[in-house]
Amino acid sequence: MNSIKTPLLFLLIAFSSIFQSFSAGKPLGYEIKATIKGVKQADTVYLARYYADKRFYQDTAIADAKGFVSFSDTTHLKEGMYFLLLPGQKVFDFILNPSTLSFSIDTTNLIKSAHFKNSPDNTAFYDYQRFFMNQKTKADSINNLMKSAAATQKTVLTKQLSDIDSTMLAYIQNFLKTNPNSLFTAILKTTKDVDVPPAPKKADGSIDSSWQFHYYKKHYFDNVNFSDDRLIRTPVLVNKVDGYFKNLVVQRPDSIIKEIDMIISKCNPKGDLFEYYVREYTYKYETSQVMGMDAVFVHLGKEYYMKGKCFWATPETVKKIKERVDLLDPLLLGKKAPNLYMTDTTGTYRYLYDVQAKYTILFFWDSQCGHCQQETPKLYDWWLKNRAKGIQVYAANIERKDEEWLKFIRSKKIGGWLNVRDSKNHTDFKITYDIYATPVLYVLDKNKVIIAKRIGYENLDDFLVQYEKSLKTK
Repeated sequence: MNSIKTPLLFLLIAFSSIFQSFSAGKPLGYEIKATIKGVKQADTVYLARYYADKRFYQDTAIADAKGFVSFSDTTHLKEGMYFLLLPGQKVFDFILNPSTLSFSIDTTNLIKSAHFKNSPDNTAFYDYQRFFMNQKTKADSINNLMKSAAATQKTVLTKQLSDIDSTMLAYIQNFLKTNPNSLFTAILKTTKDVDVPPAPKKADGSIDSSWQFHYYKKHYFDNVNFSDDRLIRTPVLVNKVDGYFKNLVVQRPDSIIKEIDMIISKCNPKGDLFEYYVREYTYKYETSQVMGMDAVFVHLGKEYYMKGKCFWATPETVKKIKERVDLLDPLLLGKKAPNLYMTDTTGTYRYLYDVQAKYTILFFWDSQCGHCQQETPKLYDWWLKNRAKGIQVYAANIERKDEEWLKFIRSKKIGGWLNVRDSKNHTDFKITYDIYATPVLYVLDKNKVIIAKRIGYENLDDFLVQYEKSLKTK
């Protein structure tokens, strides 16, 4: 578990993202002045800011002969991490609080040269970076000596590295104590890793191999203040949360829903972070191409939009999300598929629920669809090879005229499975099954419960093998 921790020596913050927002009240405006040694007259300098993992330009300025640039506008800029994008793609980060700032820098060494006027937060921020760069230089020198050092000398050098680490830790602790309200303090706390203790022994003397993982996960957000909306205007929080979901959360809808609710519950319900995470996860899982993840979208729509918790959402937005939730909810994995009644090639009504099979492939297709023309015969061949396993196909054609449908069935010789069509327009199956393009394939179990959807026929073998394995482990 020790490999999870980040050595203090390399705890340098890298910033790389931005966003643009506007205050709802009276504009307070901003004014940022910088003298930049190394830029030429008429060079363009960009002001930009971070918003989660995105970057947006805010303003531009043209340097004069002395490298002076000035940015100003009536737009109120909220406190956060901002940066200047300089010629040569060089980036200079700074904290904007309040909305007026004056500083000077030299492009040959941005960190070393940075000097701020009446900005304690930025002065402390760059003192921190200069201190750590100095310690890193010392440590790099010692590490180089270690490569050729004798055993006795390595002991001395190792002690020196340990002393540097202790010095850096003491510096961080003092920084946090003397700058309790600084945005950079919030950033440092957010990036702090979990100190994982040794796993305790069980009654039989063995060590629980999963104890450290569970401890790490439980304490992952101990130092994160989700009510501090300034953090959305930095890239550090979103990276922290993304790492949590990527490395510590089982990628199943129920697990993801639980963890998203946990994150959102920690945010101020009227704050920027609350809005960001509800918006972000709603969009992510509405548009996810991973089967079953629409359940996360349905949950978020019901829990936040439809319960009136989304203060930013217009009535029209809520209405659209509700319509989408109402459509997808009955089609989630684990739900019983809506029944269909359509006529077969003889004009006889055939109900989906009447199909007796271990597995039913519900297949929506169109003979005029180029993709369907290729995939339908392939699916038919697959079915011929697998029908003895108790598999039936309810092939629902979406066309309104018989001629092309019947012609395709005859020409492709796919009459062996159950071909049906809503010839009498009795059902609104396109809406019921969310058919906005073809082909679309659902897999139903013997009780007509949806166990897979929107997968290609080429994935059916692997899916059914894995599904049957999962049944044996239940």
